[in-house]
Amino acid sequence: MSKKQDILNASLFLFTEQGARATSTKSIAKQAGVSEALIFKYFGTKDHLLEELIKKDYLDAIDFTRKFLAANSAEEFLIKFIDLPIALIDHQFDFWRMIYKILPLNPIAQQYHQNYMKPSLNKLKSSFEALNYKYPELEAETLLLLTDNVWKSYVSDRLTKERYQEIATLLKKKYALIAMLLIVTSIVS
Repeated sequence: MSKKQDILNASLFLFTEQGARATSTKSIAKQAGVSEALIFKYFGTKDHLLEELIKKDYLDAIDFTRKFLAANSAEEFLIKFIDLPIALIDHQFDFWRMIYKILPLNPIAQQYHQNYMKPSLNKLKSSFEALNYKYPELEAETLLLLTDNVWKSYVSDRLTKERYQEIATLLKKKYALIAMLLIVTSIVS
């Protein structure tokens, strides 16, 4: 592993545990086993380090999401979208835990998060339109708000994976996707 990656890993851990403001470059250097000067050489400032970390992990989230949501139909997309929050969090738990903690006060994190979420609204709206929902935009906004709350509840330990599975099943029933889920599952098996 490179020293730069060691610094990113250490900063993710410390930013998550202590918050970005309370974490010093000195503590990051100690955690990473490098000199503080090396942090400044690679990143310039702690803010640039945080931005590099956010950028790198949001790019990973975009790649994961794109692959996870690949679907042949509007129904299949909705099924996968409902399952996405837990799958994504499990893929990058520490990152999303950090984002949960810093998002309310960090404009850089807010901008990256908005950019990450933006395509979802349009795709959800298109899916609900394809399924002939009366208010596709409202349905899309509702499901997006729910999934935003799910990942936050999951990383803050207010929601278990098992409880979300129950909620996901209810949502799939609400959108009449259970029959589609059974068809998709039998094709994959």
